[in-house]
Amino acid sequence: MRKWMKKMGDVQGRGWPSRAFIAIGAGIALLGASTGTAWAMGAPATSTNTADVLAPNTITVEGVATLPIPDPVTDITYAMTISDSSVAAEMKDVAMLKQHVQSILKHDGIANGNIQFTTPSFSEGNSGTQMNLQLNVIVPSAGQVSNVIASLGSYSPSFLQNNFMSDQVVPLNPDALWPKLYQAALDNAHAQAVTLANEAGVQLESVNAISTVTSSGGVQPLTGPYPTSPSVPGLQLVYNNGNQAGEVMAELYVTYSISSSNA
Repeated sequence: MRKWMKKMGDVQGRGWPSRAFIAIGAGIALLGASTGTAWAMGAPATSTNTADVLAPNTITVEGVATLPIPDPVTDITYAMTISDSSVAAEMKDVAMLKQHVQSILKHDGIANGNIQFTTPSFSEGNSGTQMNLQLNVIVPSAGQVSNVIASLGSYSPSFLQNNFMSDQVVPLNPDALWPKLYQAALDNAHAQAVTLANEAGVQLESVNAISTVTSSGGVQPLTGPYPTSPSVPGLQLVYNNGNQAGEVMAELYVTYSISSSNA
């Protein structure tokens, strides 16, 4: 699961091209994504591509903060289809596959607890019912990754079809990162809101709302590599090392009340 995303700001406050909006009076349209700081006042023109309408007399800013991934591990995903003469034969194939994978990965230093098979699902294929299976291998050290991929790829029995492998660097405990990143993202949002309020000639008041969900829909919460790992809304991976993630980002949408500076 390799992706690419533009590198973003950090906890120490490097420049972050944010999206910020001011709503006064009748309301303000939430415009499309833009680089740099954008703000507007009054009702949108009819030609505006409106995504949402913010509450009047508010400022909403996007606060972000990032950290390099601490305790990184590599999660290798291996999806495959198992096709045999019957479902019973396919179940035997799965048992043999699990035993083989545990055996070969033991030589690569991977413990059984880091080898996870999903519950098989079934689909109809050209020769009857096929079994779909996914294997996840958590590799603690980056130096082990190439050996694990080679070991998995070297096993190609006749019943194994449509196999696809990918890998992704993830933090071992993303929930432990949340408090620091959350506060840093709040600080980033507040600094932007103060600047915007000063530019608009209004007074910044209290926080109305804090959200990790964008108006156009939220991203998947970041989850650690194990099935028991908690999901953390508001955290995302940042892909700044080629096509692999190198940082974790917190993203918050913070809405402040504003009032006239003469009030």
